[in-house]
This record gives sequence, structure tokens and C-alpha cells, in this order.
Amino acid sequence: MSYATNEVSFLAGAVAALATQSDMPNANPENVIGFVGGMDIPGINAFLVGYIQGAQYVDPEVKVAFSYAGDFVNPAKGKELSLIQYNSGVDVIFNVAGGTGLGIFDAAKEKKKYAIGVDSDQAMLLNETDSEKANLIVTSSIKKIDSAILGAVKKLQEGTLEMGKRDVLSFVDDGVGIAENEIYKNVFPADLQAKVEEVKQKLINKEITVDNAMGMETSEVEAIRNAVKP
Repeated sequence: MSYATNEVSFLAGAVAALATQSDMPNANPENVIGFVGGMDIPGINAFLVGYIQGAQYVDPEVKVAFSYAGDFVNPAKGKELSLIQYNSGVDVIFNVAGGTGLGIFDAAKEKKKYAIGVDSDQAMLLNETDSEKANLIVTSSIKKIDSAILGAVKKLQEGTLEMGKRDVLSFVDDGVGIAENEIYKNVFPADLQAKVEEVKQKLINKEITVDNAMGMETSEVEAIRNAVKP
């Protein structure tokens, strides 16, 4: 099993674009959002391309600053790259950098800006130890590994699990989603939550098609990145 990271990143991009345009306390007038990836590789760029397209779906004029740390276990590098982005006018950064991305949250706290987590509900991981930092993580793009494994076990019990087949789990399969926790509900305005829900339903209904960098040439990814560079 794998996960439709391009689709869940599309929704994260919509959240980021709505946040940067909003009157949320830590948003600024600049129409620029950020992305920090672990490495410049297809698996990370699948997140980036989806993120860019989701942001453009909300606002075709949005700009996206992006950085690659070249490392998944270097929070100091993540913080350094994030501070550069925040100082340049970015007010929300998407973390797709593993352990390196923990530095994004440090930078968000220092600059009082927003972040979006990845893979799990990262706000809840930090909420008990640093609630100030957690409250700046508007949402997270989540791979619902628990639901995926439970679903596979049920199919195995029923004798309907297809062996030798690669399933890509999307919103339709409840394989991915964004964190809609108490922080999201309290920090992200209700009218914007409604807009995000509309986008999610369109993804579920396959009314929106999201490109996937996993099948793209490097030049195609480069063109998408350059089109939104601040």
C-alpha cells in the first residue's frame, strides 16, 4: 500500500493559500506560502506539486517559496531554511522533511508564523510539551496508516485482499486526510474550514485531478516550481 500524497498535499496547499490571505493574527499581507522538503527527489516533489496546485486552486496568483534541506534528520537546518522563508514574507510553511522539519516548528514559534505538519497529527505530538508551538501548526497532512492496515486485515479475513497489487490509498479510501483537531477548529476560521471541506469533497468525488511528480520528468517539476517562485 502507498498513499496519495499528492492529493492530501493539494488540500494542505488550499489551507495554506487560504491562511495567507486571511485575517488570522499571524498572517501577513504577502501572498506567499512556503515548503521545506527533505530532499529534491520524486517522493518529496509529489508533495510539492500537489501543494502548489492546491494553493493555485484557491488563488492562481499565489507564490510558493521552497527549500530542500538535503537531510531528513537535521532540525537545525530545517529551522535555518524556515527562518529565511519567514523573513522573506512567508507566513505558513509545509513540513515535508521528516526530523529536519521539527526545526520548522521552532522557527514558526520564534517568528510567530504558521506551519503545516506531515504524515501524522504533529500539533498533537507537541501539544502537551509546547502548546504555544502546537497552536501554530494549523493542520497536518496525514497518512492514515491505521485505517489502511485495518482495512487490509478485514479484506484478508473476508478473502477479498488482492495479493501482488499495489493500492494507492486516497480520500476515497480514507487513506489520507488533514488533521481537523481542536487547534484547526480554533485557529483556522470557520468560513475557511468550510471552503477546505468543499475542496475535500471535490477530491473525493474525483472532480479535481492532481498531478503526481512521481511520474514526471525533472524538467516538468522545475517548470511548476519556477512558475510560482516569489
